[in-house]
Amino acid sequence: MSSSEFLLLAGAHLLALASPGPDFLLLVRGALRHGRRNGIGVSLGIALANGMYIALALGGFSLLQHNPALLMAMKWLAAIYLAWLGWRFMQSSLQAPTLPDGAPEAQDRRAGFAAGMGAGFLSAALNPKNGMFYFGLFTLMVDGETGLSRKLLYGLWMFCAVFAWDAALVCAVSQRRVMTWLRRGLPMVERGAGLLLMVAAAALALARV
Repeated sequence: MSSSEFLLLAGAHLLALASPGPDFLLLVRGALRHGRRNGIGVSLGIALANGMYIALALGGFSLLQHNPALLMAMKWLAAIYLAWLGWRFMQSSLQAPTLPDGAPEAQDRRAGFAAGMGAGFLSAALNPKNGMFYFGLFTLMVDGETGLSRKLLYGLWMFCAVFAWDAALVCAVSQRRVMTWLRRGLPMVERGAGLLLMVAAAALALARV
């Protein structure tokens, strides 16, 4: 029973990981524009925010579900952040891309590991859907009789899966051959991603909670 429960939980979680969203756009753009260190930082920030929601779900605190004011505040914060992120993408697309492994003087020191981690954490933490997803996942797919130790193992596995998946994507994108090929179209990709983020921000702002 526990093995089938884990496989069901892991399968649903991996499907969610494979679905591109704002975190995915931020991750790929960070790796292409600022290099592997920034991308790994984004990966860790996203994983930490997911870990926060996993901990809340494990604790049984459905704060977002039962606190409309908090949910509304997070919705507007997320919409503002996504719109700002989209604007940053659009502005960045006007700059000529440079390989992050190039000359040190050409690098943006502000866009290192810590900056990436902060951006990744905000992107994932301000998305109320992440909280709802994990709370729903544990509520619907984990038996009420499952012990806390096993639930903690589930949570630890999901935290590691988020980081491993995102870090692997960063490592794949930040290969010099891949970056050389992709950076030619990076400004266009950033403009498209920026537009998508702004549309997502507007949709989130107009959505009912």
